[in-house]
Amino acid sequence: MKLFSKVSLLAGLIIASTGLTAAEVNGRLGQNLKIMQDILQTSLGGQEHSSIGRIQHSYLMGQGVAFRVDSNSGWLRHFVMPPMPPMPPAAPGAPGTAMAVATNVANSISISENGNSFSFSFDEEAIEEMAEAAEALAEQQQDQSEKLRDLREERRDIERDLRDYEREKRDIEFSSKVSKLTAEQQKELKEINQKSEQLKTQLAQLQKSLTEQEQEYNKKRAEQQKLAAQRQTELVAKVGQVFSSTLCDYGASLRDLKEQEFVSFQLSLSGRNNAKDHYWVVKKADINQCVTGKIDAPALLKKASYYQY
Repeated sequence: MKLFSKVSLLAGLIIASTGLTAAEVNGRLGQNLKIMQDILQTSLGGQEHSSIGRIQHSYLMGQGVAFRVDSNSGWLRHFVMPPMPPMPPAAPGAPGTAMAVATNVANSISISENGNSFSFSFDEEAIEEMAEAAEALAEQQQDQSEKLRDLREERRDIERDLRDYEREKRDIEFSSKVSKLTAEQQKELKEINQKSEQLKTQLAQLQKSLTEQEQEYNKKRAEQQKLAAQRQTELVAKVGQVFSSTLCDYGASLRDLKEQEFVSFQLSLSGRNNAKDHYWVVKKADINQCVTGKIDAPALLKKASYYQY
């Protein structure tokens, strides 16, 4: 309590000595930004859907407003899926292949251009199917990993048995240098040689199978990573289109945002193998041009500053 009091007193003295006071933000501006946040939320599917990631916003005086949505929650999580796990060969006609999942992803979210505006929609049922497919693929990946682990353990067991037989063989051969081997020792040596050859054959077959499965595992993983990257690129493009279209159609609601300020949108892809976030920054003056019909939504998107960080 004493420490808190001292800190509070020190902060008060600093503010008093510098003459700093908190500036008041125009109340109408706050309403403008809240309205635009709700409009963007609706443009990305609507608040009534629990699977939609919640958009948030913040305002920096003199800079503008920044809207943000996190792909780690909501439908974005299912669209920008992590690399899909390897899949065992499916039965003819069986659903759930990587291509089927990719098709569902592509079909669930679509943008159609009509004149100078875009319409954005997604299939809630398809999103749910993608979530279930992702869980099923994760289970298949786990099964495949366990099979590879079992094969490696089996290989270690065989290699250990081979070392034991080789050690016994060396002991008997050393005895043969000292004295003649008995009939029992000769029989034992013969059995050891036979078992060693059997284990070597078994080990070679096992190693071949393990190598093939590991190669297939890595091939599938590379294909799935490429597919995931492609879908992420499509998502980023579509989000940018929705953002620019929404600003053109409803930018007039930002009437209290100053002409020299900016409107930005952040698509957060954090937690996805060090994936960078995506940003679109648009000048309020350019938004006004689109609202008045001097430019269209695609032109506004081209004027926007886009970067990743």
